[in-house]
Amino acid sequence: MTRLTREALLVAAVMLLAGTPARAQITNGSFESDYAGWMLFEFPPNPCAGTWGIATTGLTISPGDSVFDFSDGVNCVQTSDGLPITFTATDGNKLAFQLQNGPQLHRMFQDIAVGASSTLHWDMQYRNSAGDFDPVDQYLAVRIRDSLSDAILQDLFITNPGDARSIPMTHFSADLAAFAGMTVRLSVDLQANIRTFDAQFDNFKLVSNRVCTPPSIASVTATPSVIWPPNHEMVPVTVSADASAVCGPPACRIVAITSNEPSNGVGDGNTNPDSAILADLAALVRAERSGRFFRGRTYTITVECTDTAGNATRKDTQVFVPHDQRR
Repeated sequence: MTRLTREALLVAAVMLLAGTPARAQITNGSFESDYAGWMLFEFPPNPCAGTWGIATTGLTISPGDSVFDFSDGVNCVQTSDGLPITFTATDGNKLAFQLQNGPQLHRMFQDIAVGASSTLHWDMQYRNSAGDFDPVDQYLAVRIRDSLSDAILQDLFITNPGDARSIPMTHFSADLAAFAGMTVRLSVDLQANIRTFDAQFDNFKLVSNRVCTPPSIASVTATPSVIWPPNHEMVPVTVSADASAVCGPPACRIVAITSNEPSNGVGDGNTNPDSAILADLAALVRAERSGRFFRGRTYTITVECTDTAGNATRKDTQVFVPHDQRR
C-alpha cells in the first residue's frame, strides 16, 4: 500500500501551482472545455492507476473500455469494480469523472478569489467499492486550502467511517464567508488505496449571497438625438447608458425600437422597415416623417440593463425627426 505524506503533497502542489494567478470566478466549473482552468495531480506517479476523464451526457463506460486520462495524457483501459457507468451532466453537456484502477491519490484544484458573502455550489456522485471509508486510505474531500502553503483551511465535505458507500449525483453547497476577500485553493481530493473508488463532478460555481436589487439607470442617451434632413436614409445611432448595480457590472443592450408613426404612411417614401438593432448599443433609424399635420417622427429606443443575478431594468431614450426646421 502506498500512502502520500503531507510533506510530499505540500511540496508537489506548491511547485505545481507556483505563480498561478487567482481567478475572480471558478473557471470551467461545468467542464465544457475539458479540464481548462483546473490543475490535476496524482501521487505516486503511476499512469492509469486512476483516470481523470471527461464524459458527455449519455456516455457509457464498460469494463475494458479505453478512456483518455487528462492527467497522464494517455488512453487507459478501465477495470474499476464500479463499471459500467452511464454519465449524466447536471450543467451543460459534460462532466468530470475519476475512475480508480489502483492505489493512488488524485487531486483536481484551482485558485480562486472569494468575494464578499459567497457560497460554493457543486454537484457530485461517488461509489466506493471498498468495505468502508478511512480518513487515511479511502476518502473523498472537497476542501479549501491556503493558496501558498497548500495547508487545509476547511473541509467543505469529507467522507467518514460509517458514511454511505455510494450516493447518486447530489447538489452540495458551502458558505465561504470566512474566506471573503481572500485568494484560496479549491481542491477536490480523492484517496483510494483499497480496491476502487469512482466519482463524478459537475457545476462548480460561486454565488453571491448579497441582496441583488435591480440595476439603477441614471440616464440613456442617443447620438444623434435629432436627425435632419428627412431623406429616407437609414442613419446610425449610438446609445450610451449610465447604469450601476449592486451585483454588477450591469450589461446594457437595446431591446426595442418603436415609432409614433407607422412604417408606411403618407409622404414618408413608402419604406419598411424603418429601424434595426445592430449591436448591444447600436441601431439604425430611418430619416423620415409622414403627414403635413404631424409635428414630426419620434423613435423611442428602449435599453435594458441586466446584473449578474439576472435582474433587469429598462429606460427609454428618443430620436426625433422634425417635420421641418421651424422652431
